[in-house]
Amino acid sequence: MKKLLLAIFLLCLLLSCKVEKPRDTINIALSQEMPTLDVHRNSSQVIRYILCGNTLERLIDLDENGRVVCTLAESYTQENGGRTWSFKIKKDVKLHNSRALTAEDVALSLNRWIEYYSAIRNIAGTSRFTYSDDEVSISFDNPVIFFDQIMASSPYAAVILAKESLAQTDEKGFLTSYIGTGPYVFDSYESGQCVTLKKFKEYKGEKKAYIENLKYFFVPDSVVRTLGLESGKYDFINDVMSSDFERLRKNNDLVLSLGDEAGSFVLLFNKRGPLAKNQYIRNAVNTALDLNGVMRSCYGAEGYTMNPSYMEEWQKTWLVDGLEKYHNINDKNKAKEILEENDYSNEVFTILSSNLSNMDKSALFIKSELEKIGMKVEVIIVDWSTMMAYRNDADKYDLCITAMTSVPVPSLKLFYDPEYAGWSDDEYLQELLGHLNSSQTIEEALDIWNTLQLYSFEYLPVIVAGHYNSGYLYRKELKGVIENNGFYFYNAYF
Repeated sequence: MKKLLLAIFLLCLLLSCKVEKPRDTINIALSQEMPTLDVHRNSSQVIRYILCGNTLERLIDLDENGRVVCTLAESYTQENGGRTWSFKIKKDVKLHNSRALTAEDVALSLNRWIEYYSAIRNIAGTSRFTYSDDEVSISFDNPVIFFDQIMASSPYAAVILAKESLAQTDEKGFLTSYIGTGPYVFDSYESGQCVTLKKFKEYKGEKKAYIENLKYFFVPDSVVRTLGLESGKYDFINDVMSSDFERLRKNNDLVLSLGDEAGSFVLLFNKRGPLAKNQYIRNAVNTALDLNGVMRSCYGAEGYTMNPSYMEEWQKTWLVDGLEKYHNINDKNKAKEILEENDYSNEVFTILSSNLSNMDKSALFIKSELEKIGMKVEVIIVDWSTMMAYRNDADKYDLCITAMTSVPVPSLKLFYDPEYAGWSDDEYLQELLGHLNSSQTIEEALDIWNTLQLYSFEYLPVIVAGHYNSGYLYRKELKGVIENNGFYFYNAYF
């Protein structure tokens, strides 16, 4: 009888215990949505965070120390002073359609990347990748000593897709299939909602893929993102507002991760714009603005630095001395003089901004600053995807507010691309960029960059108001997130 009662007691105890199932999904809330999933044709950082590394992989990548490491490449070499680059492909890499990756897939992918990335197309000229057996190679007319760094981390990612995916495009030539080699397979995209990736069961690479599903939700409202994470709806969010830092630090269930400078907060002049095509207007705006106020209005008291360089502070090799006198001038009287000397007559200066992550607040701050020097200003505030479409229309604006991630080489800054919005097609600027890209030594490149950086403060393709720091928030039970120039979940687990 006692044994029976004991058995009943143990059974009741067992049934009363709540058995939690292992988590099989990481829910990530992102501050913006990409305009397309075609990574070769999209410089938006959000699509790189979703697909690069998880679904689509490069031949080579940068590690956390900025060194080039092999991913799909077994090894690579450069010859003839950086004119010829060859990459040996790893064996037995499987694509998501279960066939083996070939050198043909790699060459076709990289040639498509060159075709749509004008900065690389300008360097390559007519040169393209060729392939044989398990190797691809490319030969340039001039040295390209930074080509491996460019391939490893350019804003338009040099990712590899199956040739079957490259053949599937819509009427505008954008990819509609995303067969790659990574540990997660592309599953679905609901516009305005989320992207879902599922674990690739046949993956044999070095990444772990502990979790079955990755779901990326598009949540532009910072309050909704933060509350969603605090409530347990999301496991990870980006673009945490500094006004929340103090409160969030007190929550023992959360991890607030604040990193170094991750990119630049850019005021992009439209050099074909109604007013900004005039050099004196760009000079007046640059002279007038309180750039610390511009940054503070977007990021709050924390979350940014006032480094005057176009490159980030941790990129010591590329920093140029003595830039402080050109940056954050904040001289309203001098700005008024520039306008008067050039007979400014109350023409409208138009600022374009998205409502993403307080960028609209910066737009309104800039408006108030320019009104103090007598300029007539209008502000257009739209959602992120609309802003990206508007900024390609030269008639719509004079100044566009945006943010750009760090790049390993200055010439990869998107605003230097003459075909990118803002149209920096100044002849001398492009001549310097050409010399920088064809430098034969790092010493030569640094000397040219010094000249180019100083000339940029004269020509003013942009105003780099400051640099934003990375800021992520996630639940403490989430481990293994890789924070290397972004955030990646292929090794993450609970």
